[in-house]
Amino acid sequence: MLNTLYLQYRGLPKNIILLFLFEFTISLVHVAFILILNIYLRKQGFSDPEIASFNSLRFIGALLFSLPLGIYIRDKKLKQFFIISSISISLTSILIIESIQYQMIPLIKLAFFLWGLGMMFMRVCSLPFIIRNTTSNNNSEAISLSAATWSLATIVAGIIISGLDWIYAINIFNISFSFDEKGILRLITLMSFCSLIFAKKINEDSFDKVALPKEEFSLKKSYNWKLIFKAISPLVLISIGAGLTIPFVNLFFNSVFDLSSSQFSIMGSITAFLVFFSSLMVPILKRRYGYWFTIVLVQSLAIICLVIMSLTELFASYSLAFYVAIIAYIFRQPLMHMAHPSSNEFMMNYVGKKNQELISALSSSLWSASWFISAKIFEWLRLLNFKYYEIFLITAGLYVFGVILYAVLISQFEFKRDDEESKMLPIVDDFSGD
Repeated sequence: MLNTLYLQYRGLPKNIILLFLFEFTISLVHVAFILILNIYLRKQGFSDPEIASFNSLRFIGALLFSLPLGIYIRDKKLKQFFIISSISISLTSILIIESIQYQMIPLIKLAFFLWGLGMMFMRVCSLPFIIRNTTSNNNSEAISLSAATWSLATIVAGIIISGLDWIYAINIFNISFSFDEKGILRLITLMSFCSLIFAKKINEDSFDKVALPKEEFSLKKSYNWKLIFKAISPLVLISIGAGLTIPFVNLFFNSVFDLSSSQFSIMGSITAFLVFFSSLMVPILKRRYGYWFTIVLVQSLAIICLVIMSLTELFASYSLAFYVAIIAYIFRQPLMHMAHPSSNEFMMNYVGKKNQELISALSSSLWSASWFISAKIFEWLRLLNFKYYEIFLITAGLYVFGVILYAVLISQFEFKRDDEESKMLPIVDDFSGD
C-alpha cells in the first residue's frame, strides 16, 4: 500500500513539492492556533463569546479581498503572493500572541484581521498554482497532497504541543523557557518562518503571461456565472456548518470533558494520521469509485459521526460518553477531510478552465464569509445559553443539505459526460452544465 502511494506521488513537479512544504510550514502555526489558541484565550480571562468574536475577524479580510485577488491573478505569477503570505502570517501570529498576553483588545482584533489576510493569499493562489503546474494525469495527486498538508501539520504540531507541555520548562544558561500555551505558540510561530525559504525557491520562469483581450476584463462576459453559482452552492452550506464546529471543538472537549490543551493536541495528532493517509488515498478511490463515493458517501458518514459526538454532551456524566466522543471525533475527521480534495477537483472540473481562478477566489471568499457568519452565530448562540450539542446538530443539518446539493451536481456532471460519450474531462477543459 505504501509503495503504491509512493509511486503515485513521486512524479509530481518540483513546484508542487515546494508548494507542499510551504503550505505545511504555514499550516503548523494555523493548526497550533486551532488546537490551543482558544484555550490560551480562555486562560487569559476571555469568555466564549469574546473568543468567537476574535475568531470571526480572521475572515473579514478574506471576505473583502479574495474575489478581487482571484480576478487580479488570472494572468499573474503567483510566487510573490506566497512570499507575502509567509511574511504576513508569521509576523501577525507573533502580534496575536503578545497582544493577548497584555490584554490589548484593539491590537488583538487588528492582528486577527491581518492574519486572515495573510491566509487569504495562500488559499486563493494555491489551487490555481496547482492547476498551472500539473496535467490531467497528476492533478488529483497534487490536490490531494495539498490537502494532506493540514493533517501532516496537525500530527507534527500535536506532538510538539504535547511533548513541550510534558517538559513544561527548561533552563539554558540560567535562562528559563516555559512551555505553556504562550511559549508553545511562540516556538511554532518561529518555525513558520521557514515557509519563506520554500516560497522563494518556487520557479515560475516557464509561466507565459497571456495577453487578455479587452472583453476579458468584463466580469459578466468573462465568466459563466450560472455555472459558478451552482458549483459553490453546496460549499456555502458546508462551510457555514464547519465554521460552527471546527474552531470550537477544543472548547467542547475542554468544557464537557475537561480535556486539557495538550490532551486535545495529542488526540488531534492521532486523528491526523488517519486524515493524512486517507487524503493520499483519495485519487485511487476517486478513480475506482467516482465522486459519489469520495464526496457524497464519506461526507454522509462524517455527519453521522458528528451527531454521535455532539450527543455525548447529554451523557457526559457517564464515563463511556467520553470514549464515544473521542471515537466519533477520530473517525469524523478523516471522513470529512477525504471529501475536500475530491470536491475541489470536482468544482474545478465542473466550471472549466476559464472560470478556475475566479472560483478558487470565490470559494475562499465564501468560505471566509461563512466562517465569519458562523463565528458570530456561535457567539450569539452561546450568549443565549445554547449547549454545544445543539450548535453541532445545526452543523449536521447544514451538512445534510450541502451533501444533497453535491449529489445533484454530480448527477448533472455525469449525465453530461455520458451524454457526450466521453471520458471524464481533464481539469483544464471546459464543462457546461447549463
